[in-house]
Amino acid sequence: MPKKLKVFVKSLYSHEIRKDVSLVDLKSLKLEDAWPFIREEIETEIGSSQLVCIPHITEADLYKVTSLFVYNDKPTNGKMFTPLGELKMNIDTTKSNTEYVRWLEKGDFQDSKFKFPHESVKITLQDESIKNKVRVIMINFTKLTVPKDKELVNNIYLDMNNKDLKGKRSVYMITNVLMAKTIEFRVTRGTSSRIFHLGNASPLVFGLEEYLIGSDGKLVAKEPVTIKSKSLQWQKLHPSDQLYIADTEHATSAY
Repeated sequence: MPKKLKVFVKSLYSHEIRKDVSLVDLKSLKLEDAWPFIREEIETEIGSSQLVCIPHITEADLYKVTSLFVYNDKPTNGKMFTPLGELKMNIDTTKSNTEYVRWLEKGDFQDSKFKFPHESVKITLQDESIKNKVRVIMINFTKLTVPKDKELVNNIYLDMNNKDLKGKRSVYMITNVLMAKTIEFRVTRGTSSRIFHLGNASPLVFGLEEYLIGSDGKLVAKEPVTIKSKSLQWQKLHPSDQLYIADTEHATSAY
């Protein structure tokens, strides 16, 4: 198990974690190569084991509140799930509840009562033996969510003319997202390093639910989904209850 190092200096950040880990497999200074190492730590520190970290920071735009995904019966473009975009882009406005259509168009999902325990979080993973390091700083957290008083079941109809919905009996919808207004990554390999600045409130961790679809496109029921997160490779383990991230090298990655 990685050993957490003690921090003796007073941190400029309200919550700071440093760990000594193996970064031998850090192949480059690219963000896509560094992300898998830091992803699980982000999930632990800000997701609190209730929200899962997005598969990759470069795909953050796919993980907005109400974003939809459908499960593929077989890999499509190497992936087991296909993103459909936000709910408002996939509804039948003539059948759906007019009040809900207006609410989705407005896009007001911010949880005004939410307050993250820390103003900022800094996570550093380091391998002193080879001088490799991956660091992320996240500042100013906000939570976006589908409010409890908004019942999508029986009020929303999906547009079944969408080819990706043909024959589907359910969709997966992101209903909670935790975002950071400012994110900074620093990747170091030996004597070389690179810094990435990501702004404009990027999604980091999310929760989702499965909605069953009637033959006419109506959302007829909602089921909770359990997510096990250990790597970037996702696979549906059982059609009724969960998304599973397989440990084998043959697993198929998903958005």
